[in-house]
Amino acid sequence: MLNNLFEEWCEHRHINVADGRKLYLLKEKDGARPTIEKKLDDTVASHYEEPKRLADCIARRGYVKAAQLLNEMLPQTKKARSGDLGEILATEAVSAFLNPFQIPIKRLRWRDGRESAMRGEDLIGIAQEHGRVRFLKGESKSRSNLTPSVLIEARKALKTNDGRPTQHTMGFVMNRLLDQGQEDLALVFEDYMLIKTIALQDLIHLIFTLSGNNASVNLESDLRNCDDSIEQHSIALCIPDHQNFIASIYERLKNYAPQR
Repeated sequence: MLNNLFEEWCEHRHINVADGRKLYLLKEKDGARPTIEKKLDDTVASHYEEPKRLADCIARRGYVKAAQLLNEMLPQTKKARSGDLGEILATEAVSAFLNPFQIPIKRLRWRDGRESAMRGEDLIGIAQEHGRVRFLKGESKSRSNLTPSVLIEARKALKTNDGRPTQHTMGFVMNRLLDQGQEDLALVFEDYMLIKTIALQDLIHLIFTLSGNNASVNLESDLRNCDDSIEQHSIALCIPDHQNFIASIYERLKNYAPQR
């Protein structure tokens, strides 16, 4: 079941490239962008700050000061904004298209500086069903023109550490979950850091792309030729006015504050 953002915003289809490998292709529905603009802004803002904290700031300081608080967390350069938005939409796409996987934290909230790149994998997801625990390791790429070399870069990152998430990233997620009071889920991550090894059959790799060009041919080729010992999927969102789309979101967020 798609979450409301993608359901309202995008047409989607998938290609079964091979057993256990799907390529999901997304494009905007005609005229849909204005109708999801507020929801999109809410989603992006929530990855930088907890909405309740912003709402509490409004109560204390007013809308103008709350918007200033958020703006201090937003990247200013085109490159950083593009990378952030790719990761944000990738995070949202996991629950929409790869249910029951979830990305348990919104890691941009813990970045050292608004232009700083974060260490580790872009996406770490988890699914728990019928006593089975599975993990997702993902890379997101945002480019106005997505080329095969970008996919090679993403694929190389997924292959590191024998295809598994690094201890650093697992520990980062675990500690943030503890900070948020999600001890039970945090201890699952601790188990797989200290005691258990993630079996390859319990691992999924994902490449998410946000691009101005239609990269479906290159993505399909990448999926067809990648490692077959791990389940592989790709999700591609094509936005022809890629740069303007990103700039418009961050321009609106300069004056953003959530409704109480």
